[in-house]
Amino acid sequence: MGNESSTSYSYGTNISDYKKEKEEEEKKNKNKSNENPKEKSNEEFNTKNMQPKMLLNPQQLNQINSKIKNIKIKGGSLNEDIRKVYKFKKVLGGGHFGSVRIAYKKTDPNKFYAVKSIKKQNLTAKDLEALINEVDILASLKHPNIIKFYETYYDEYFFHIVMELCNGKDLFEKVISLGSISEKMVNGIILKVLNAIAYSHSKGITHRDLKPENILIFESEDDENDFNIKLIDFGLSKKYNKNEKMHSVLGTPYYVAPEVLKGDYNEKCDIWSIGILTYVLLTGQAPYNGSNNNEIFNKIINEEVKFKGNCWKNVSNEAIDFIKKCLIKDYNLRPSAKELVNHNWFVNIKNIEKKPLNNEILQNLKKFVKNKNSNFKKIVMDYFVNNMSSNELKNLTKAFNDLDTNQSGHINLNELKNAFTNANISLNQNEIKTFLENNYDEKIDYNEFLSMAMNTKKNLDKDKLINAFKYFDIDNSGEIDKKDIKNVLLRSGKDMDDKDILEIIKDVTKSGEEKISLNKFLELFDLNE
Repeated sequence: MGNESSTSYSYGTNISDYKKEKEEEEKKNKNKSNENPKEKSNEEFNTKNMQPKMLLNPQQLNQINSKIKNIKIKGGSLNEDIRKVYKFKKVLGGGHFGSVRIAYKKTDPNKFYAVKSIKKQNLTAKDLEALINEVDILASLKHPNIIKFYETYYDEYFFHIVMELCNGKDLFEKVISLGSISEKMVNGIILKVLNAIAYSHSKGITHRDLKPENILIFESEDDENDFNIKLIDFGLSKKYNKNEKMHSVLGTPYYVAPEVLKGDYNEKCDIWSIGILTYVLLTGQAPYNGSNNNEIFNKIINEEVKFKGNCWKNVSNEAIDFIKKCLIKDYNLRPSAKELVNHNWFVNIKNIEKKPLNNEILQNLKKFVKNKNSNFKKIVMDYFVNNMSSNELKNLTKAFNDLDTNQSGHINLNELKNAFTNANISLNQNEIKTFLENNYDEKIDYNEFLSMAMNTKKNLDKDKLINAFKYFDIDNSGEIDKKDIKNVLLRSGKDMDDKDILEIIKDVTKSGEEKISLNKFLELFDLNE
């Protein structure tokens, strides 16, 4: 499907065929990897030693560096040696553009990240634009079922993207390892995918390449029939507006929507892919098969989906109806993700009585709502959220999902009020007013919720706060100034005017000082030296 496409395992007709093709692909990749140098330790990860063959002349390389420096909001980046902050472990994979390595922060060896290091000299202008677009999109998505972006760096030779390390298997690998999968499991998986897509669409972002390989899956520790999922690979994703149609023909053969093949479509191409995905998970085969891509595409455009054969005997009518609605040919008539999360197939799950939320989490929320927190403290709390362990995140993520009753990917004021009422915790008008002042759009996203609900007394000690101060004190001056905060924001794909940064510094120092000392930093969290 052109150079834009992320090629799928194209022609297998069922999961067993897919497995054979997957094994063959893995053998090819293994043979290729044997040609590469063996894994290097952190000390050997030297950008000069890894200098790639010059593909661009110095003027072109300067142009790329200039573009990276000016990314700002679009995946802002800090010109700094990443090895000052991270220590690298083993290589997860590599290719023409660079490598992906496991890494951890030198201040915390217990939390691991995936760092994608891209050779700048191998990038064309089009490649760079696609890279910036992907980072920009990932930086704007904060949802429990979407892979998390942390920060970016660049140096003379590489552009580095720090991402969440996901140890789960892709969806098909997981299904193959299980041997079988129930409709209840499929229901739970698809609902999570749909919630993530509904959230993405609410942010004006369409994925455009939904397929099993781009869904990582993890077993829940509490329920073997429940799975946590993460959507990955937003390389073909695009920001859009309601009046805009997309025209690039891309995607993966089995999962591509008919309107994409015609080159005129909107965000509902993702809904088609979810319908195909549901069909495949319930039956082990794709609804549109062929001996080559053209045959498959012809069927996708011209044939209606069929529900014949023994494989459908034990599938509910609600599941079949859900698939039919996802696979309506006319995308103008196809339901949106927001509408489909309320489909009857999911109603039984939603109607299960939920226990009131953990009282401690709600009390933390109330404390946060009650106090008008400084903007700088919010930035620092983002840092702590990004460094939370999976164990620390577990209960808070569940609480977020329980609070988000309309599956929007945000918690609104009414949902918050209902949670407090159900737990018999009062929330007065002054506290509601403070909430509105802290949240101008009257809703809380996933990261904001984690910041608000975290038990700072339990999770933050003096050592962690001092390490956070060092992270913000980029030039090691012993104080945090305007430039330090600017660069920390750029690392995480954000930007702020110098004037606004000075205001948030003065809000912390209370004295007009334009630098934050360690003592003032600790006082934000009711601690001092």
